[in-house]
Amino acid sequence: MTRKTRVRAGTVVGHTAAILWSALAIIPFALIVLLAFKSNTDIYTDPLGLFDVDWYPQNFVDAWNGAPGGQGFAVYLINSAIVTIVAITGCLLIGAFTAYFATLASTRVRSMIVRLFLVATTLPLIMLLIPYYSAFNALDLLGSPWALGVLYIALCLPTCVLILHSFYLGFPAELAEAAAIDGLGRFQVFAKIVLPLSKGPIVAVGMINAFFVWGETQLAIVLLQAPDSRTIPVGLLDFKGQFASNTGAIFAGLTLATIPLIIVYLVFNRSITKGVALGGVFR
Repeated sequence: MTRKTRVRAGTVVGHTAAILWSALAIIPFALIVLLAFKSNTDIYTDPLGLFDVDWYPQNFVDAWNGAPGGQGFAVYLINSAIVTIVAITGCLLIGAFTAYFATLASTRVRSMIVRLFLVATTLPLIMLLIPYYSAFNALDLLGSPWALGVLYIALCLPTCVLILHSFYLGFPAELAEAAAIDGLGRFQVFAKIVLPLSKGPIVAVGMINAFFVWGETQLAIVLLQAPDSRTIPVGLLDFKGQFASNTGAIFAGLTLATIPLIIVYLVFNRSITKGVALGGVFR
């Protein structure tokens, strides 16, 4: 096999893997959208059918108005936005600061910091439910989306620090040294040079954590019990009753909940691409 043939074979394998990976991401969302336009009867009798189906857009009306006894979708959307903005803003500010200054520490201290955050990523959420509930109850914070957003900062921080720390390890020391010669302190170097040049990785980490926060249910269902404080995933559970469920409205709500994430991705996609290219240049 010639070198040219091997390159072509590698290209074919790479493209095939990319197509399969894209299909794994697109097909579930396509199924959700498909089921969102079907009645409950069609969902259970012919979930994958595309023909001879009575399309049922009423699901979106039901999802927007909310389940009986609950709130409208707009309320859940605002709560989810509050939680996500608080969590991601705090996570990125603290995480970027911690990740960069960890690279300036000694090898031993840096290793301890990385190991600490690695251990934090292994803790299952189910193990933290009772301590978090007890703390929120004692502080009278149950039902507060703002407080839940602060809690998510701690949960998102390990991922943020580990990814950004890996990026900052390859950051050119010459840039920081040149800035120091010009009279900038470490905090000024971080704010004026490091942060602007790490925009891409920061956006990527922010999106990864935003997807987690936006869809997180375990903590939200325990800590946000009041109907007017629930996020989208918790609010959609109101459509699932003990004896009957409005499954179509649930899928319609999931479709509506995905739209903001798609918009955010399309807006920041270029920044992520530039960040990946910049990281390759640094290395």
